[in-house]
Amino acid sequence: MNIHAVRRWHGLVGAVIVFFLFYLMVSGLALNHVDLLKLEKREVSYPWLMRWYGIDATDPTQGYLLGEKYISWEGGKWVLGDKLLSSSAGQPIGAVEIGGINYVATTTALYLYQSDGKLLDKVEKHSLPAVPISALGKMGSTVMLQTPSAVYASVDGLNWERSNATGMTLSTLQELPADVKRRSGDILAPGISMQRILQDLHSGRFFGRYAIWVMDLASLVLLGLALSGLWLYWRLR
Repeated sequence: MNIHAVRRWHGLVGAVIVFFLFYLMVSGLALNHVDLLKLEKREVSYPWLMRWYGIDATDPTQGYLLGEKYISWEGGKWVLGDKLLSSSAGQPIGAVEIGGINYVATTTALYLYQSDGKLLDKVEKHSLPAVPISALGKMGSTVMLQTPSAVYASVDGLNWERSNATGMTLSTLQELPADVKRRSGDILAPGISMQRILQDLHSGRFFGRYAIWVMDLASLVLLGLALSGLWLYWRLR
């Protein structure tokens, strides 16, 4: 075998493959430190990326009006105005605003949020007067909780007394304005974790099924470089 030809081939292929090595090195280092970089908790939801992964984002169509802001939801996530709410779970069945506090109810819990979206409290089954909650309303400055067995009233969402429905205004779903649908949809759009994206980039799956074969071919080329390097060292020593 012509040693000069092998050296030329080795150098040319090595120069071409250096980008591939850098690519694998960076993505591999990041994947080795997923917990440190918190990649599993970081999500991206760019529209083009969602389309690339075949994930359809559905804009919410209805919500509850709380003061001047709407609360809407999709896929278990809630948004109040332009703020994604924390600790939310399930689908709201009612929401009212009283004295700057936003009360949001699911069938099994009552959430209390400030106007800026900060969670003040979460009242769950053991602290509620009865479950399931069927509706949420208000009467003056009192929050009203309707259950199949009775109606309850509270001035703070924590301490409840049996009441009646006379004078109670129930919260009702409203059609969201077009601009609110769009903004809420952008915030509620499903995301993909950075960990998954890096894994797909590292393996080649991100670029489609045929890219995996390209990655396999590049791996074989790296093996060829290693073997040719050993052969050159053996011949030139």
